[in-house]
Amino acid sequence: MELIIEFIIILILSVIQSVFGIGMLLFGTPIFLFIGYGFESTLAVLLPVSVTISLLQIINQKKSINSLISEYNAFCLPFLIVFLFIAINIGDLIDIKFYVSIFLIISSVLILNKNRIYLLNQYLLKYRRLCLILIGSIHGFTNMGGGFLSIFSTLVNGEDKELTRNYISYGYFTMGIIQYTTILFFGLNNTDFTKLYYVLLPLVLFFPSQKIFNKIVDQLFIRLINYFALVFGVIVLIISLK
Repeated sequence: MELIIEFIIILILSVIQSVFGIGMLLFGTPIFLFIGYGFESTLAVLLPVSVTISLLQIINQKKSINSLISEYNAFCLPFLIVFLFIAINIGDLIDIKFYVSIFLIISSVLILNKNRIYLLNQYLLKYRRLCLILIGSIHGFTNMGGGFLSIFSTLVNGEDKELTRNYISYGYFTMGIIQYTTILFFGLNNTDFTKLYYVLLPLVLFFPSQKIFNKIVDQLFIRLINYFALVFGVIVLIISLK
């Protein structure tokens, strides 16, 4: 029964991430932690699938984000590595999920109302490097930085769904590779790496899912991305209060 539930969750999230660029880690992490999986075991199951989907999206991208990559690499990834090592060693002793969820909910609400809030876009873009540092740090420590990554992507790419998803895909791909490699070589010995067969799901589902992506207009796509982040924040908040 556990395997059936696991399969259904990954199947649904594979479709969501194939369309929007997010979902596998964003929703999968709190779900698997809630049903009793450990942090590293959760990553071992979800990361290969997430990385596979992101790689397919990068290969099939029609618009380039090269101008944004160097900044992302310099300010996000180093902090991801540092805080991932911290999480592996003392993550069980410190629980910041409640604070992350509150921050994410507030961020989502602000971005969804950014046209009503004077100079919000300019202020956030002015401190975009600090935003990238926070994304890397939060994702490394909690695996929950994807919500902030998606919000940030909608800011730097405007209302262009292709560029937004491409940026998210690149972010998830690079973070996923670093996380998986770190856990593989420096994680706990009892981490289960035997469920790599789940990567077959996105190979089957990705291309049919692009028909859904192509039918969604840019503005709706951007709003849905931010609503996903908001829902994720609420889910994590509820779980952290139990």
